[in-house]
Amino acid sequence: MLIFGILFVVGIVTCMIPVSVIKLHHLSAFAYITMILIWAVSVWRRIVDAKIRRRILAACFFMVLLFFLRMCKFSYFPDDVYINEYLWYGYTIPLTAIPLCMFMAALNVEPVGNKKLVRLAERLMILVNIAIVAVVMTNGYHAFVYKITVHPDKEYTHEWFYWVIQLFRIGLSIAVLYIILRKCSLSAARKKWYIPVICIAVSCILLTWYLINGGAPRFMGHKIFQLQEAVCIPYIIAFESIIQIGLIPANMGYRHLFDHSGISACIFDNHDQPVLVSGNRQTGPEDEDHRIAREPISGGYVTWIEDLTPINSLNRKIEEVTEELGDENELIRKENEIRSERISFEERNRLYNRIATAVRTRAVRTDALLSEALGDNIEEEELKEKIIYASVLGAYIKRMGNLMLLTDRKSSLSSGELCASIRESAEFLKLNGCRYFIYENSRCDISSQAALLAYELFEDAVEDVWLRLHALSVSFEYEDAFVMTITLDASAEVISPAWRDKEIRAAGCSLSVKYEDETYFIRLVFPDLNGEPDAKEAGV
Repeated sequence: MLIFGILFVVGIVTCMIPVSVIKLHHLSAFAYITMILIWAVSVWRRIVDAKIRRRILAACFFMVLLFFLRMCKFSYFPDDVYINEYLWYGYTIPLTAIPLCMFMAALNVEPVGNKKLVRLAERLMILVNIAIVAVVMTNGYHAFVYKITVHPDKEYTHEWFYWVIQLFRIGLSIAVLYIILRKCSLSAARKKWYIPVICIAVSCILLTWYLINGGAPRFMGHKIFQLQEAVCIPYIIAFESIIQIGLIPANMGYRHLFDHSGISACIFDNHDQPVLVSGNRQTGPEDEDHRIAREPISGGYVTWIEDLTPINSLNRKIEEVTEELGDENELIRKENEIRSERISFEERNRLYNRIATAVRTRAVRTDALLSEALGDNIEEEELKEKIIYASVLGAYIKRMGNLMLLTDRKSSLSSGELCASIRESAEFLKLNGCRYFIYENSRCDISSQAALLAYELFEDAVEDVWLRLHALSVSFEYEDAFVMTITLDASAEVISPAWRDKEIRAAGCSLSVKYEDETYFIRLVFPDLNGEPDAKEAGV
């Protein structure tokens, strides 16, 4: 405010000094331009809405342009009649653009109803303003605005279009106030409507005086004001008052917010002098419940006192509760360990029971064979036969248990595991004089249920022809699907196409049995889980 006051006084004083006395008449324009630039910077910093801010800054630009045109007319081209005339016409550009920019700023004050309609109205008004400027700049051809009667003294009269321009400017000024007051919903701000009205009315009165007087009015031979001051200064004061009373939203009231924030704080300058102190600032050294915090800011730093009393109280309560819960947490941990062990034990029992159920029949048979083998009066050949048969059953029990462990809670198993199980069982068949051949040309993942059924199928077929079996071959191949083929030189009557039909279908497999040329073929097709397998040759 002090800088504004000094610049305004400088502008008035230098404007009143005659040109013939001292060459300071152009300093008034520089003083007013400085005022406009300072206000523009403050608008740029305070106005939140970008659309409103850009339009007010555009008005500031045209204010600066108005004073620049005056400086050019009176200071830089004082003797060129032709240039002076067009600089005079050029006054119309900022004189009409300033109220237009303010009008567009008022249109964008919230609430904005139909945004498309607002944009259309802005473009239409800009086109109208361009048309007005074009008419003025071509006045020398039609004389619709000024009728110049004497050159170079430039005696002239105002024509009809000049009054159209004045009505355009006054209409926009009135529309600015009407739109802003109509959009405002704050009763406290609406009650101060007269402040911007008076400011704009002063501008209109000064312009009317300027027109009636035929130029700048004089007092004791000195000009009181110029056209440019009469337009720009009242507009700046009017819009600043609109911002101050809250009709246009801006970043204001920080000092009051700081004072009533409830924070015990103080802002210092770079010389450690307090600049702004909150209303409830507390002083004193740091203690357990109070800590002084400091943060650098532009031009100095800010300090505030953080009250840690609630936090410390809460921490103490937490410590007490933590101690009370310590023993309980330890108890819960042990309970969880016992529960985990019990679950693991139950899982193992479930799996062992499942394995025992699957091999119970053959385990009983194995026990009976071994009991008979230990009896008296048993011939050596019969003893050997029973031991070999018990070994085959034992291999099945071992391998079936292993497969069930591998497939527990899993949906698939490598076909190599099934092949290894059958190979181990076949090794014990050699003790009974049976020759075997196992061929594996590919491996892939097969269904867990199908793998267990395949091993059960092999064991049932072997046990059914135990006394008649002399040769055996098992092949694992991938044709259109993964296939296991069992070839026996004896007919396994227990294996038919209906063997465990429901379980076969549930596993997604298909079983076929064929007896041809005293050879029994059992073919089991597995469901395709993962497409083409990895090729892998296998020997006997």
